[in-house]
Amino acid sequence: MTERLPRGCVTTLVIIFLAALIDGLDVSIVTVSIPTMAGEFGVSLSDSSWIVFAYVAGLAALLLPMGKFAKNGRVKRFMILGTALFGASSLACGLSREYWMLILFRMVQGVAAAMMSSVLPSMVVHMLPPDRKGLGMSVMGASSGLALILGPVIGGVIADNFHWGWLFFINVPICVVIVALAAAHMPKDRERDPEKDPTLAGGISAMLLVGSLLAILEDFGDPDIEAIGRAVCVIIAVPSAAVLVWSIKRDARKAVISPKMLRNREFIVIGTAFLLCTLVVSGGQYLLPYMLQGYWSLSPLESGLYLSAVSVAMILLVLPVGRMCDRFGCKWPSAAAPILRGTFCALMIYLTIEGCEPIFLLIPLAIFGASHAFSGTAQPTRMIHHATPGYEDEATNFMLVVNYVASALGCVLFAMVFSLSSGGGPADIGTDGLRNGFVPTMWFSLIILAIALACTLSVRNKVVKAERE
Repeated sequence: MTERLPRGCVTTLVIIFLAALIDGLDVSIVTVSIPTMAGEFGVSLSDSSWIVFAYVAGLAALLLPMGKFAKNGRVKRFMILGTALFGASSLACGLSREYWMLILFRMVQGVAAAMMSSVLPSMVVHMLPPDRKGLGMSVMGASSGLALILGPVIGGVIADNFHWGWLFFINVPICVVIVALAAAHMPKDRERDPEKDPTLAGGISAMLLVGSLLAILEDFGDPDIEAIGRAVCVIIAVPSAAVLVWSIKRDARKAVISPKMLRNREFIVIGTAFLLCTLVVSGGQYLLPYMLQGYWSLSPLESGLYLSAVSVAMILLVLPVGRMCDRFGCKWPSAAAPILRGTFCALMIYLTIEGCEPIFLLIPLAIFGASHAFSGTAQPTRMIHHATPGYEDEATNFMLVVNYVASALGCVLFAMVFSLSSGGGPADIGTDGLRNGFVPTMWFSLIILAIALACTLSVRNKVVKAERE
């Protein structure tokens, strides 16, 4: 018989679910309407990528310092203030009449999302029982998967029937609900310790380093920055990295990345496996639309329906995977992620070479979605379990930063391998070129996944037991 959740856990899970939902929606719901917004503001499709990138950069760049601040007695405050700022900036985005205003408020949205996202690991770590952390991570995963399905659908309906501003206005009522639940049900913040807040140098250098690296990676994938802009990013990244290392060595207690966490071999190996798996996910998601529409001749609507199999499979499995992690540990569910993704790659190689009917693609796509459930739930939960004691929420914030950087790097890396194999980019070549580029890229994925699996299996399994009264 399944044990009932302790009092207050359900409300905590609802807050986690809604916060993760609007974070995920704010990328997927906007993407489908980028051409419409680009046309209204008179910008190129290349420049319009900043509508998404400004949000992601603001979020990823501030996650590490925000996580350090949140951990030090600001969990409830950050959830309420971050959600309120997210709602206000969403309203401002929808009302923007100049492109620079939209980009500015999208970046503010990213800052607000960083405040919210930095709180979620602390909620999972400190507000859920030790044997329910897998459940907490699976709820976050289910919410993200639902956002992937609902985002393009809701975005398409809004784009066809309403002004694009409603893509952002839709966040406002959800933010109101989150603020009300957090104010009424989240426990009062404990007293802050001034000695545990991050140093100014460490916080700023971490923000500038992550932001400049993301800008460089984004430009490699979709060149839209002038040469001087690339040089500025490099000039910012190098001294920022040096200052970050100096700040960590100078004051370990206030470091945005704890030296103890970086010296934790198990955590680093598990994080490496997560990074490698994320590379394959982002690279695969980048190439799949081109293959579905260019190689298998599906319409955009048909390819969207096929890709929904990925999200459906993920949503169906995230909660069972979370329960599995809580009962038996995360090692074997984590190992299932690269195995399932390897199966997806092998099947896609076979179907591409044989030129099979598109309907058979539903099998590897469903397997790809299943791998998301295992990777998005088991690997982050395992990082919490193997984190240095006292640094669990910082470890999870570090994992989120790795996720964003790996997502950008995956697109760049797979685009490079594809171009070297085919002689051109996926949008510039015919059917034969798509096949010649895609098959070697999938073999490259299998090599990455084999390394990820070896890393996963090299770390012991750890089962966290329920606390007994």
